[in-house]
Amino acid sequence: MKFSPNQKLVVATVYVCGMILNSLDSTIVNVALATLARGFKVLPSSIDTVVTAYLVSLAVFIPVSGWLGDRWGTKRTFLLALGLFTGASALCGMAQSIDQLIAFRILQGAGGGLLTPVGMAMLYRTFPPAERVNVSRILMFATILGPALGPVIGGFLIEHASWRWIFYVNLPVGLGALIFGLLFLHEHKESGAGRFDLPGFMLAA
Repeated sequence: MKFSPNQKLVVATVYVCGMILNSLDSTIVNVALATLARGFKVLPSSIDTVVTAYLVSLAVFIPVSGWLGDRWGTKRTFLLALGLFTGASALCGMAQSIDQLIAFRILQGAGGGLLTPVGMAMLYRTFPPAERVNVSRILMFATILGPALGPVIGGFLIEHASWRWIFYVNLPVGLGALIFGLLFLHEHKESGAGRFDLPGFMLAA
């Protein structure tokens, strides 16, 4: 008999994991900027691009997430975003130059930009309206916990390990959520997703 956990539990689990990764990464890098500048031998003003590249990429890809989720399916899109974010985190940790790190941060931002809206869509399609308020209160801790823990975890890793671990720390959570989602998350597609508005996407970017 095939084991099939409740979809509410599955969706809530992968959503929380995705949100923790996304929100954690928005602050964990900040405490490492001085270390990155010394490691790559660049000016402190130049290293800010590592943060900016991620945030800009995040903003650019958020608008396209809804269309991708409707067209390809929320499971496929969410897991693709989670895999991209996790893989880019590994690449960031292996970066050998500031240019490589910036490029990999752009990839990471693309994955992060797709995670939040698609995860939210899965959440609201799985939980009925009567349960959404209580669920939102619980899941709100994911978006609060990440930014709060980021500087603490980042400082600890830089002090006791290496700046590369501020990116490698994403791998266990990302890979665990990816495997869990592949096994148990149900697919959902919307009919009539329409054509992709490429000019609108480019202008928004």
